[in-house]
Amino acid sequence: MNERSYRYLLYLISAVIAITLAIQVYWNYKNYKESERQLKIDLQTTLDQSVEDYFTLRAKNNTISFINNGENEFGITDVFEQLDFEDLDENDELRFPDSVNIKGITILKGVRADTLPRFKVKANNDLPDIHITDKKGSDSTSVKISNIKFTDDNTETEIEELTNRIVFSIKSNKLRVEKVDSLFKNQLKSKNITINHQLVYTTPDSTYQTSTNSFPGNALTSLSELIDDENKLELIYNGLNTNVLKRNLTGILLSTLLITSIILCLFYLLNIIKRQKNLNVMKNDLISNITHEFKTPIATTSAALEGVQNFTNTGDIEKTDRYLNMGREQLDKLNNMVEKLLETASLDGKELALQKGELIIADMINALILKFKPQTTKSIVFIDHTNDSSFVGDGFHLENAFNNLIDNAIKYGGKDIQVELYKSVLEYELIITDSGNGLSAKDAKQIFNQFYRVPKGNVHDVKGFGIGLYYTKSIIEKHGGSITVTTRPSTQFKIVLPHE
Repeated sequence: MNERSYRYLLYLISAVIAITLAIQVYWNYKNYKESERQLKIDLQTTLDQSVEDYFTLRAKNNTISFINNGENEFGITDVFEQLDFEDLDENDELRFPDSVNIKGITILKGVRADTLPRFKVKANNDLPDIHITDKKGSDSTSVKISNIKFTDDNTETEIEELTNRIVFSIKSNKLRVEKVDSLFKNQLKSKNITINHQLVYTTPDSTYQTSTNSFPGNALTSLSELIDDENKLELIYNGLNTNVLKRNLTGILLSTLLITSIILCLFYLLNIIKRQKNLNVMKNDLISNITHEFKTPIATTSAALEGVQNFTNTGDIEKTDRYLNMGREQLDKLNNMVEKLLETASLDGKELALQKGELIIADMINALILKFKPQTTKSIVFIDHTNDSSFVGDGFHLENAFNNLIDNAIKYGGKDIQVELYKSVLEYELIITDSGNGLSAKDAKQIFNQFYRVPKGNVHDVKGFGIGLYYTKSIIEKHGGSITVTTRPSTQFKIVLPHE
């Protein structure tokens, strides 16, 4: 994939993410507004229902029955006609003229008063009570009704029929805000709605509210027909957003999960494509490097063979031998490069079997340094901090691994190279430090990847295939060890090898 195609793909992925995000945000916003609208409808319905329930309870509790037990000579109608019902509500008193005899009249209040079944009148009955309060004495004609109670608690009388009675209900348009608020709170609780609120009841003469303090918030007006036109009951509330979020929490979480999953998948796809692109670049670099590395010994060998042919005809044995040695060296070099490629392939296939044996690490390092010193002007120092560096491992592959590190220090490092060997109870530590600082932290994270080479402009400035450190890391790990690199204050590679 070329750079242009990769850029277009990046634009496409960004557009998909933006569109998905916009759709999910719009969907959640629409759901939020719909839930908010539905919640306001629920509040309106709850408020109106609370008013309906209030007046229903008022009607039930204000039902009063007068029953003549047969002991009153005037009859229940005559007694009832003497009452004054003007402006009467549940807190008013029933007043009888002094001339009216109410003896033998049973007065009942409540819903059961209107639908009395067959029952026995007992002192401990479970019906609500109506207390007839006598403030002046037993001859008083002023009684106040609050609850149901029978006139004689000590007698047990079976009421067979209640035909001789009058039932009426006190009607009042007055509204007690605190009772409506109590009903409203109960309904909110049953619907799992939590808000801060207060009720305000306004009449032409005054205003009643459940809180004396001002209460900021939105307002709803009761639409109940039981409230007179000149009166108004308002609900002042806030905190509705919390309830809306609770109702939409599942949808928001699922939407967030969906968006996150899509974004992660797209970025994962982009990362795979980027890695493939980098692998393609490394593959091209590898082919270019292999071609260059192979071309040099092949050309040198061809020239040497041509010289041998010429000098053989002239009989110059010395020059013939020199050119033959030159050709042999280039063929050996070519063979080593092929071996490196084959070894890397065997590492990938996990087919490399170590041939372990007894070896001395310090002797191996000394031999490598003696080999490199004639090839460079850089200072190479080896410090052995051990008395005995015997180790059981594959000498051939370990020597190649150590060789790669020292070779890299010579090629890429500073002028001073130091190799140190430490030994502890459980492990060896081999530290190779050079005075250079050309390796960045970013490159240090990828330097052990197969075919990775630190970019230097011209890929042929330094010879190699980008497999040396990958090979070194693989060999060290096959021996149960580890290799790390630090870039500051100077470049340092550290190998840790466990030993028995």
